[in-house]
Amino acid sequence: MKNMQSFFSHFHIYSIWKALIWTIVLSFLYNLVYLFTYSSQLSSRSVYAIQVVLSLLSSIGMYWICTKVWTSQKEKLDFGTLLRVLILQGIYILLVSALLIPLALVAIEQNQMWLMVFMQLVSVFFLIFMIPFQLVYYYALFMGKRSFQEIKTYIFGVFKAHYKVILNMYCAMLLFMMAIDTLSGGTLSLAGGFNVPVIVHSLLYVGNPMFSWMMSLFLAMAANLPLGQMFMILFFLFMIGFLYAYLELNFVAFIQEKCNAYGTKRTQAHR
Repeated sequence: MKNMQSFFSHFHIYSIWKALIWTIVLSFLYNLVYLFTYSSQLSSRSVYAIQVVLSLLSSIGMYWICTKVWTSQKEKLDFGTLLRVLILQGIYILLVSALLIPLALVAIEQNQMWLMVFMQLVSVFFLIFMIPFQLVYYYALFMGKRSFQEIKTYIFGVFKAHYKVILNMYCAMLLFMMAIDTLSGGTLSLAGGFNVPVIVHSLLYVGNPMFSWMMSLFLAMAANLPLGQMFMILFFLFMIGFLYAYLELNFVAFIQEKCNAYGTKRTQAHR
């Protein structure tokens, strides 16, 4: 409870406003390409290829936005850093798209209850750890860690020292977003049931905060609905997306705080 109060009492706005604007802009561009791709007459393979490329590019954008939160200085993105960002995202894509979703579909098609339960449990693990692990990994890169041994040691050290508070904060934020999305029909909605593999898949590909707003805007324009009549709904969804972006960027800042606390403790221990 003390950690929860600490998190909510240290919300930032001034230090993250640039990152907040860039999050909205990059989300808009990502969603624009994503939605037009799915509405096109491209083959399913082409659509999937574009989806993968977008996901890889989004990881670079996400890392760049994180650096905007972590420093006011202009951060140089060298090739080695970007390569490691892409490697992690590629691993996530393989695990989710090539293993998690296909196995979950097999379990449903063959009505294998034990496999369904197993895939749900594995997916819950992914859901809880995927983003926190990614952010600590990014911060390790931000701190100049380059070898995978250094990165692994750093990540394990941070989680060993602060895994409870990091996961508690993330789960609280995730549950809040799921509750709002369930009421508003967002991408993390639980209205269709607690299908965790699908939620993880959505988080990987359309987990940016502005997707629900863009989807509604896209559908309204495709159906030739008067945008004036949709204004309140679109405004409401935009504000929800803005809130999500604000919370997520504060969580990014929270990760920096915990990583720095780990670094301080380790330095004192060496002394």
